[in-house]
Amino acid sequence: MRWALPLVLLLAGCDGWPESPKPPPPAAPPEGAIPRGEAARRAALAPPGPPVDAALLAEGAGRYAIYCTPCHGPGGRGDGVVVSRGHPPIPPLPADPARTMAAIAENLAGAHPVADRLDARQRWAVARHVAALRGGP
Repeated sequence: MRWALPLVLLLAGCDGWPESPKPPPPAAPPEGAIPRGEAARRAALAPPGPPVDAALLAEGAGRYAIYCTPCHGPGGRGDGVVVSRGHPPIPPLPADPARTMAAIAENLAGAHPVADRLDARQRWAVARHVAALRGGP
């Protein structure tokens, strides 16, 4: 019987609460707003990427030397030092920058993940460097 009074009070307190109104949908960003977060990341990764110039290609060559050369070799043909030490053959890198961007993002063919180590500009720099190596656009 000691539990009856708290139970009645508890049940009485739950009755009559109005349902909260739904919040309005988020407003569209104002014209000229600078994207942030996920929107900014997607915009930075979208083709055609930053303008290709000597600085971008030099940055791409530096990042490529660090992250790609051990497996793909200096020319992107899949003849890096790891292959000479017994790793299964590695496919050559594509000349198309969009395919290189996909390979970086999705770790195609079992590649080591580098998407978390390269920001969007560095990814484009590597992709453009690979295109220059492989005779692509």
